[in-house]
Amino acid sequence: MVEITKASEKDLESVYSLLKLVDLPIDGVADNFHNFFVAWERNQLQGCAGVEVYEDVGLIRSVAVHPSFQSHGLGRKLVETIQKFSTEKGLKEIYLLTETAEKFFLKLNYIVIPRNEVNSRVKQSSEFTTVCPESAICMVKTLKGDE
Repeated sequence: MVEITKASEKDLESVYSLLKLVDLPIDGVADNFHNFFVAWERNQLQGCAGVEVYEDVGLIRSVAVHPSFQSHGLGRKLVETIQKFSTEKGLKEIYLLTETAEKFFLKLNYIVIPRNEVNSRVKQSSEFTTVCPESAICMVKTLKGDE
């Protein structure tokens, strides 16, 4: 049974390996690793997800599921975990950038928005300034306290 838990320092190298495997950037992960979650089963990292916190808004990043475990609902569970964590931290909105997962996030009630509508604090993140290309799709979800 897969277990999603708060990430610890010992998980960092495994998370880096998974992100590289699925072609996601590792820039800034270590700086925000205290807001990451990991999914382990039988000593194998199956997935991870994190959020960068900017006062009352956040930026979801590094949602990754090992290719061997995709299409079984783990990605959804990781995002739901991040949303619940974000709500508990008092975040009102969470943003993300994606080049490949727009349909996945649309199913989770995220909406596509132009980059110029993103909260100014989130726009200062490395994801927006250097890591993700301009072609990445920007999405947002308003959190209601029951996520």
